[in-house]
Amino acid sequence: MYSYSILAISLIAISALLLIRFRIQLPYYKVLLAIFAILLTAMLIFDSYLTSLPIVLYNTNSLLGIKIGSIPLEDFSYLIVVVVLIPALFEYFIKRDNDKKK
Repeated sequence: MYSYSILAISLIAISALLLIRFRIQLPYYKVLLAIFAILLTAMLIFDSYLTSLPIVLYNTNSLLGIKIGSIPLEDFSYLIVVVVLIPALFEYFIKRDNDKKK
């Protein structure tokens, strides 16, 4: 029950724990917000299209049941993880490599 919701929440929680554990600072807040806005717009367009057709079918027992248009709320977790975790990990590995070179 709610397996997709648990997966989505777990991804966000793991991302947050990694940020805290490695003390990663998110760089370039304005750039990240712009990227988030662009990706969110694209997601709303394409995901709305796909989820409104019988191409993508969700098991309703695996979801919270909250939707934005035809998009389940859980789908937005992947966007959050990508916009937050990927740049943070990139910064972490760049910093780690720079510290090794010193």
